[in-house]
Amino acid sequence: MIKFAVCDDEQETIDRISEKLHIYYSDECEIKTYGDGAQLLSDCHQNCFDALFLNIDMPGSNGMEIAEKIRKNNLRVKIVFVSSQNDLAYKGYLYNAFRFVRKSNLDQELCEAVKSLKETFSSQREYLSFKTATGETFQSSKDIRYFESNGHFIDVVCNDRTIRMCGILREYEEMMKDNGFIRIHKSYLVNFRYIRFIEKNAVFLTCGKELPLSRNRVSETKIKIMFFSKDLAT
Repeated sequence: MIKFAVCDDEQETIDRISEKLHIYYSDECEIKTYGDGAQLLSDCHQNCFDALFLNIDMPGSNGMEIAEKIRKNNLRVKIVFVSSQNDLAYKGYLYNAFRFVRKSNLDQELCEAVKSLKETFSSQREYLSFKTATGETFQSSKDIRYFESNGHFIDVVCNDRTIRMCGILREYEEMMKDNGFIRIHKSYLVNFRYIRFIEKNAVFLTCGKELPLSRNRVSETKIKIMFFSKDLAT
């Protein structure tokens, strides 16, 4: 399930973007809409959006200001700026914008942006197979928040469920090392996409969960976050 946020002070624009997303993604997407940036910022701490459509021209906190705040904690999310001011396009790329869509040419440029997003997400999507007590189950790697070792079991904590299975965390650390997962503690392997910030002895996730961070893993964790943010978030 691809998660989108559409933020614009014009309902007509929200409706047109939402309609286009539904056409390209059918029932494979979840769309949340916002009439101002304040509520979007609040929800970004609780929701792991895959892409944001932001109007630059909103009153109050405009799209650029919202993007700047979001980028401080999230380098992964794709940002598509929407604006009636064509001369602002170059500024969008200061925040690693995925696309800049002009309202004067909304339908054509929106189609290209949505199509490119779908191609990008499709190329990044990888599903993993897990053997549990009730049989084999599949899970998208990007929806896994972290692995937690509990004795002889491993809990795979996802956005919508927790999968329990037998296994050794070290094996999954090796398997997921190129897919954005970081070993922060002897008992935890975390998806960097869900890390909001770290302190000297703790990792805080976007969902509000706090996980322990081993002292001897602090430097390595910081380095890997920077590496994955640049390599996998593009």
